[in-house]
Order: sequence, then C-alpha cells, then structure tokens
Amino acid sequence: MRLVLRSLRWRIVVIAAALVAAASLIIGGITLLALHGYLVGQLDARLVSSAQRVDRIGGQLDRLRSGQEGAPTTVPRPTTGDFVGEFVGVPGQAPQTIVAVIDSGQIVVNGFVDAGGKRHQLSSEQQAELASFRHTTSPTTVDLGGDLGRYRVASSELAGGSTIVTGVPLSSVDSTVWQVTWVILAVAVLATVAGAGVAALVIGRSLRPLSRVASTAASVTGVRLDRGDVRLSARVADADLASTEEVGQVGAALNALLAHVDEALAVRQASEETMRRFVADASHELRTPLATVRAYAQLSAREHPELPDDLERNISRIDRESVRMGELVDQLLLLARLDADAGTGQPAVQRTEVNLSLLVAEAAGDARLAASDHSWSLDLDEEPVVMSGDEGQLRRLVRNLLANAAAHTPAGTRVTVGLHASNGMNLLTVADDGPGVPAELQPTVFDRFARGDSARNRDAGSTGLGLAIVRAITEAHGGRVTLESAPGRTVFSVSLPSR
Repeated sequence: MRLVLRSLRWRIVVIAAALVAAASLIIGGITLLALHGYLVGQLDARLVSSAQRVDRIGGQLDRLRSGQEGAPTTVPRPTTGDFVGEFVGVPGQAPQTIVAVIDSGQIVVNGFVDAGGKRHQLSSEQQAELASFRHTTSPTTVDLGGDLGRYRVASSELAGGSTIVTGVPLSSVDSTVWQVTWVILAVAVLATVAGAGVAALVIGRSLRPLSRVASTAASVTGVRLDRGDVRLSARVADADLASTEEVGQVGAALNALLAHVDEALAVRQASEETMRRFVADASHELRTPLATVRAYAQLSAREHPELPDDLERNISRIDRESVRMGELVDQLLLLARLDADAGTGQPAVQRTEVNLSLLVAEAAGDARLAASDHSWSLDLDEEPVVMSGDEGQLRRLVRNLLANAAAHTPAGTRVTVGLHASNGMNLLTVADDGPGVPAELQPTVFDRFARGDSARNRDAGSTGLGLAIVRAITEAHGGRVTLESAPGRTVFSVSLPSR
C-alpha cells in the first residue's frame, strides 16, 4: 500500500512538472514569435528608411544620365562607378548596411561600411546571392553566409532600368531572440522544478492521512493470524477519518473489516482452546485405561501359558494395539502442549545444550536394528554439532523422520542421514532413493493425520501424526522443515538454529 501511494505521488508530481514545463514552453514560444515579429518589423522600418536614402541618390544618378532639370552642360556625364561613395555609406545609414546596384543583370556597385567607417566589397558568392533572389520592394530575408549571415533586403527600380538593392543585418534580431530564448528556457526549468517541489509538498500533505491508513493496514499484515490469541487493536484514527471524504470512506471500511476479523479471530481462538483442552484431557484420561488393558493382557498371558493359539493371538493383538494407541495418545498430548505454548506465547521447549550429532547417531543405530532390510548410512561433520534445545523433543523429531523413511519405502531402500553446521544453522537431512512422495500429497504431508497412498505402502499401522510432530517441534525450536521429492530421490530437510 505504501509503495502504491509513493508511486501515485510521484506520478502526480511528474504530471504536474510536465504540465508546468509544457505551459512554460508554449508561453515562451508564443512570446518568442511575437518578439521576433516585433523586432523584424522595426528592422523593416529601418530598411525602408535606408532604401529611401539610397533611392534619392539613384534618382540623382538618373537625372545626370538623362541631363534633366538643368544639369550644367559643363559638368561631364559621370559613370556609375564614380558614385560608389554616394551609394555605399549614405549619411544616416547604420553600419553593415549593404547597398548594391544591378545594371543589365550585372552588379556594378556593391559594398557596406562597417562600424569603423571602412568600406568593404561583397564576395562573389554574396553578389551572386543578391543578384539571384526575387527582387521586390517588400522586405525579404536572404542568407549571405560568411561573416554577414542573414539580411533583410528590399529593391527598387530606377528610371534608367537599374535596380538598387538595400539590406540591413538580422544579427541584432537573432541575438536578441537567442538571449530571450535562453532566458525563457531557464525560467521554464526553474518553474518546472519549483512546480514539482510545490506539487510534491501539497500532494504529500494531502496523502498523509491516506498514508497513515496504509500504515494501519500494513501493521495488520505483519501479525500472524493462523494461531494463538490474536487481538487486532489497530484502527484508523478519527482525525484521519474526518480529513477528506475519500480517506474517511477507506478508513471506515478498513475499521469495519478489522473489527470483523478481530471478532472472527476471537471465536477461532475460543474454539481452538476448547478443542485443545478436550484433546489434552481426553488423552490424559485415556492413558490409565490403556495401561490397564495392556497390563491385564500381559497378566493373562503369564498366568495362562497353555492358552489356545487363537486366544493367545488375540491377547498378543490387544497388547500391540494398546501400545500403538498409547503412542497416539502421547503424540496428541505433545501436539496439544506445543499448540498451547504457541498460543500463549510461552516457550514451547525447555532448552539445554544438546549434542545433536550423538543424538542422530543413536537414532540411526536404532533404526538400523528396527529396519534391517534397509541400507542406512550417516553423513556427519567431524566436529560434534551442538545446539540449544529440548533433547527429548529433538530425539522424537529424528526418530519420526527415520521411522517415516523406514515405513514408507520398500525393502532395500538406501537411507542417508546427514547433519551439518554452517553459519549458525544446523541442517539435518534424511534422504532415500525410494519411490518418492506423490505430488498431490506433498503440499499436505506435514498436516495432521496425513496419509500416503499405495505408492508408499506400509506394513505397520501409522497414526498420521509423525511428520506433523516433526514440523511442530521444528517450529518450536525456531526452525523450518521442507520436503523435496521425486521418484528415486526424497529428502526431508530440517534447519535448526544453533542458539
């Protein structure tokens, strides 16, 4: 839940930042277009003014050529080249203003005056560019390249057929536009960062009540609900319920759910305690009559040695079943005690220092005698494996695992018992090369009264509690038991902490 809220918050922040950035770029783009148009308009006004100055000089040239308006006859008719100084650098023109005169398709006059008052000629490529563009009185943008760059140019026709081209540089406009562009980009970046920060702050404050609701739900997920006396006291605070309508609805629904779960857990705990007391009391009460039945069976066999064969078999059967039922009662008592300790939170084991290597070796020796038709082998560390635990319970754990391997595998099966210590953990393994545990039985093999199918036949009866006791003892010692099984390879692994 917290991850979902964090992801939602950052998504909203990213969206807000993207919107601010998009708005800044749109506003900046419109501003740049307007500024560019305004500056180009001002430049065009300067261009028209410069062109008018040059046109007046061009009109004088036409009148001199045609001898009009009383031009003095004693003054020789000048050539076009004599008027270079009159066209280029006309008083009042700005530096870098280009002037060119085109006569009969040829540029006869061209150049510009720089800021220092020095005249310059255009290169042949620049002259060709001026000669080739479509001449019009409306200002047009022409890229002359080199050091000149882009120009706004306009042309006019003289009466004698010559064309005068006037151009002013766009460098000032481009420079201003680029400066404003960088300013807009910087402002957009700052606005995006500031918007993201403000959005993160506002959204964080808005989602804080919902985050506390998520924390309440997360605190419940860490509680183990399958056993023990569980009380779910966590609830969403009234202040969070009243913060917003949406959070209030979610919090109220969560509180109602927790209340229902708490009631269900209380009913479950009461039912478990009743059943646990019943099992413990029944098991305890059964011990005396079972001991009595077995004692009378043995007494009858000793006092009447000449009993008929069928009656002797019956007495022997009564004795065996009494023993088996006594084991079942002991197992039920052990499970009831472990469950009771786990439910109350009390220690389920009386811990002492246990030599686990010696315990495993003794259990394997007993199993070798009890199931001599199996092949038994040990794989132990050279150094004794010692741990803190309940010796009686650990001995029962090992014996149950070995008895399970002997009872549910055919004669001739090889069983390997391993015990190794590593990184503060003791790993006990019981592996056999028998037919394996059926796949459908593996998920429930550690449940109480779990039974195998015909693939793991047994000659003797089984209570179905052996592996359940293994798991209960393992968990009481803070360990974990697992099963890996396939035809020809079955391994029960018990991991127990050393301390």
